[in-house]
Amino acid sequence: MTIKTAFTVLVFFLPLSYVQAGKDTLVIPYDSLMDDRVSVDGYIDWEDEEYLGSFRDPATGITVYWGYDDNFIYIALEAKGKGWQAIGFGSPTMNGSNMFIGYYSDDSVMLVNHVGTGRTHAGAKGNDSLLEDWDIDYDEETNTMAIEFVYPLNWAGLKGSTVSGLVPGETYDLILARNPKSISFTVKHSQKSQRIFRLAPKPALEETKSKQEK
Repeated sequence: MTIKTAFTVLVFFLPLSYVQAGKDTLVIPYDSLMDDRVSVDGYIDWEDEEYLGSFRDPATGITVYWGYDDNFIYIALEAKGKGWQAIGFGSPTMNGSNMFIGYYSDDSVMLVNHVGTGRTHAGAKGNDSLLEDWDIDYDEETNTMAIEFVYPLNWAGLKGSTVSGLVPGETYDLILARNPKSISFTVKHSQKSQRIFRLAPKPALEETKSKQEK
């Protein structure tokens, strides 16, 4: 039986020299009905377009699925193997990045929300409560681990983060990292990457109302 836990721990990464995996600016699409589209269950239903946007990062092998609504960002990470996967917003390096690190093992799963400080990262006081929902699962048939979580667009109370939230139309830094052979966050990543993304502008109010009435 898999035990689901979430808690704040102090962990250490060695210095990161992130490799730019691509120069194109990635876009997170908007959908006012994301809460109805997404089931946070550790399974990504790409056939039914559970997430409106996605991209595969060649440097890490992680495929990121995402979208946002008026209050939250919806994120899923998927990659071959177990171990841990991580994504961070707001900084091109670990320092000042608002980070999400999760692992799967046969005995337990864990997702933590940390903020990078120099060469380390740790949870700010009470920050795990900002995770609206999350789940992690592993498919033995496809050897694929998936992490899903929902997080507020505004995290103004989170100390140490370079940015205090994500604003539609604005551009931000993104980091990815993973180690498919370890569930210890103290073990160095084996793949890493840095990207740039922006939140797609929200549609006109009239268009949003029309979509909700359908």
